[in-house]
Amino acid sequence: MKKRLLALVMSFALLFCWGTQAAFAAEPAAACCTVASCDPADYENGEVLVLYRDGTCAVETYGEEELSAALEAFAARDDILLVQPNYSYENDAISVNDTYAGLQWALSNDGSFTLSASGIPYTASPELSASGVGSFALSAAGASSSAVAGIDVGAEEAWSLFGEGKRDVVIALIDTGADVSHADLSGSLWVNADEIPGNGIDDDGNGYIDDVNGWNFYHGSSVLYTGTEDNHGTHGLGAIAASANNGVGVAGLVRGSHIKVMVLKVLGGEKGTGATSSVIEAIRYAQANGASICNLSFGGSQHDPALYAAMAASPMLFVAAAGNEGTNNDVLPSYPASYNLTNLISVANLSFDGTLHATSNTGPVSVDLAAPGTYILSTITGSRYAYMTGTSMAAPMVTAAAAMVYSYFDAASLSAVRQILLSTAEPLDSLKGLTATGGMLDLAAALREGGALAGSSGSSAPQLTVQPVTSGGVSYVKVQASDPNGDLVRVAYSAGTLSLTEFRDASAGTAVTLAADGTALIPWPGAGAYSFCVLDAAGNATVVYVKL
Repeated sequence: MKKRLLALVMSFALLFCWGTQAAFAAEPAAACCTVASCDPADYENGEVLVLYRDGTCAVETYGEEELSAALEAFAARDDILLVQPNYSYENDAISVNDTYAGLQWALSNDGSFTLSASGIPYTASPELSASGVGSFALSAAGASSSAVAGIDVGAEEAWSLFGEGKRDVVIALIDTGADVSHADLSGSLWVNADEIPGNGIDDDGNGYIDDVNGWNFYHGSSVLYTGTEDNHGTHGLGAIAASANNGVGVAGLVRGSHIKVMVLKVLGGEKGTGATSSVIEAIRYAQANGASICNLSFGGSQHDPALYAAMAASPMLFVAAAGNEGTNNDVLPSYPASYNLTNLISVANLSFDGTLHATSNTGPVSVDLAAPGTYILSTITGSRYAYMTGTSMAAPMVTAAAAMVYSYFDAASLSAVRQILLSTAEPLDSLKGLTATGGMLDLAAALREGGALAGSSGSSAPQLTVQPVTSGGVSYVKVQASDPNGDLVRVAYSAGTLSLTEFRDASAGTAVTLAADGTALIPWPGAGAYSFCVLDAAGNATVVYVKL
């Protein structure tokens, strides 16, 4: 499916109310809803996504002759907040047609992983096969670089630090379905304890019958595995949580029994596509059923205001694949990864040699960090295993890491988890100017050094908010800080990603002088990634990373 390229919209997305322009962030007039597009050609298959003011949504389908009149009628209704196309999304995997030696270099890279054009047979597991998921192809000859030792997430040290974890965490995998019967995925799934499997009754009254491990929003059923079209989600599930130390297959990144994965199928068919309405329903289901971290390994070029609103209003932390076009997301955005949200991490695809894969999207402002995503060995359907390459493979690494950090630091907020992962990313010269942090995921460092930031969610920690504002036609950054003990000693900011340790040096960053009400207006410093820090006399601190 050919994706439509729309203009990048950052903090203030301009939409169209019938005949007039209106800001999406603003409450529309009572007699007029917001219509994202008045052009019938934008409504593929005549599908119109209607978002009501009570938070519910519906998809209506119209013929070519009816559509214009329907849009005009919707625009006049005061019970509707937004009308837009039911956009289509596709997964962000690159198919791999060759089988290679089975090393999970992403977890521990000793430099021995190599690729050759002829291929190396995988001898440890005869079930290993190549996957046909996705719209891209990767040739072995074009990826013949040698591995570099240490280009990994530091799994061995991380597992030692993590132990069994502390807090229960549910991950929502919003993707294709998954082969939940795969032997290597036993024990990794979230279980709805209030639902009795297979009795055909909605036991918990949540509107979904037999939703034991999640829900299939693509087909509207509890069946999470429908065949090989679910390879993509099965691969992501295994990368996150495949059973370890069971003598077979592969090991997922997460450890212990505290972290479980909820499978929410929104993508399907030969090309692995899905619609806005399904994704929004899946987000709402995840929130209602206890998920705190959400993996989104799909993307599209269209700005989708309904999806943006659902993510912005969600308490969950989202991890999104940056995309596989080999382009700069700051210039040609890929959604949802390019949304400027404080509860979102955008992930690029790091290869085993420490460079970004040629197909990975970049973005010194809009892409946060890189994670292993090239030739990742994981589970696929039919109790098999396969390598896949793409930002779809990189995102689950960060999702798993976020869940482990959230479980390990059981007093931390999800906002703090995001800050921990970004501030402990390991800098690589090869990533400078390509991502906001210029670094790769380092789970070991996050668990080893994240304690100070994790404490920012405590009752004694100072609070800090940062937001762009416009006054008198001039752009500023508004900073607001407060402290429960009233003993703030320093607020500062810096371009790039500074750690809390660096900010404790009084010479680091630019000092911010607060007014009596705890606010300050900083002249617009220019677009880019920035770090803001507030410290109190007791040594408590909060660091916030923003993209302006």
